Amino acid sequence: MFLVFILLFFCCDGFLIDTTNPPGTGQYMTDKHYKLLMDLFIEERQARVHLEDFVTQLQKELVQTQTALGNKLPELNKENNTLEQHVKELKNKTEVLDNRLIAVESENIKLKMELNSLRKSHGATENKTHYFDTEIQSLKQLKSVANLQAVFRISNQTDHLEHELQNTNSQIVALQSSDNARKQDFLGLYNKTMVVEQTMNSQFQSSETINKARIQKVAVDVSQNFIKVTKALGDITAYNQRTAVSLYPFDKTYSSGSTIMFSGIITSNGLNHTRLADFQNKGYFTCDKDGLYLISVSLTSPTKSARVDLYKNDNILQYMYLQHVASDELTTFAALERLSIGDTIIAKAGTTVHIHSTYRSVLSVFQLTT
Repeated sequence: MFLVFILLFFCCDGFLIDTTNPPGTGQYMTDKHYKLLMDLFIEERQARVHLEDFVTQLQKELVQTQTALGNKLPELNKENNTLEQHVKELKNKTEVLDNRLIAVESENIKLKMELNSLRKSHGATENKTHYFDTEIQSLKQLKSVANLQAVFRISNQTDHLEHELQNTNSQIVALQSSDNARKQDFLGLYNKTMVVEQTMNSQFQSSETINKARIQKVAVDVSQNFIKVTKALGDITAYNQRTAVSLYPFDKTYSSGSTIMFSGIITSNGLNHTRLADFQNKGYFTCDKDGLYLISVSLTSPTKSARVDLYKNDNILQYMYLQHVASDELTTFAALERLSIGDTIIAKAGTTVHIHSTYRSVLSVFQLTT
């Protein structure tokens, strides 16, 4: 801002040019040029403010996006922890059901063994019954009372064995019914476990997919905002690195055709030490960045009648006539020129002229655009 103020100060001093100067062959800075210059300054200031506001907005959006991501991450972690807890509970239930299945299978094996034992006992009882039936048929043919009593005794034993056989059959049927019921219970528990496991897996996969999509979207938003901020910062850096320099000449008398050495540096921007040393050694401005430049030359001279020629490379840019009624009067020239890398701005004495130094005579070059 201080640099712009200095440039405006020297540009405004340009309106103190003596009206007695004879008309030159070059172009002078008119009101139209001055208005155009002021419009450029205003537009540049507005563009800079707009760019700073845009960068501030992007930084706010980046902070908001990071804050939203930080706020969502605990919620997503909480949901993942809940799903993990459900999976653990499901695994615990599955382990319990597996243990129950093992117990049921063990009990089933035990019941089968008891059933086989009962079947063997039943077969032995049937064999005895068949034997007793055979004996009864043989005894029926006996005539004696003793034989009849023996037959009755055997018949009673047979009835008792048949009763025990019926009880055994009833127990076998009850055991088979209990075994079938337990099989049905186990199948029901197993089917229910499979349904619960499938439901939990589906919910977990759905939640995981949604969470991944959310995280990817947030990551994309953060990446896009970072790219915008980086570009804006690059634009600001490029803006701040625009070339600007003010040079003052040696206080001496220059002969006709000699170069007025602007070797002293008042202020500079966007130039490294090598470039500044080059200005000090050569005494004139050499462009190192393409763009539109504001060139301002202010000369204070005690010589009453003299001329200074401004060159862009080897071509005349402007003739400056220094004709004064009194000594030590200021003459200023300002113009807009598009310069390319390697172009030079040189001031040469058209006639013998004495130029004052330090802040009384200044060559200022300011890059407006790229």
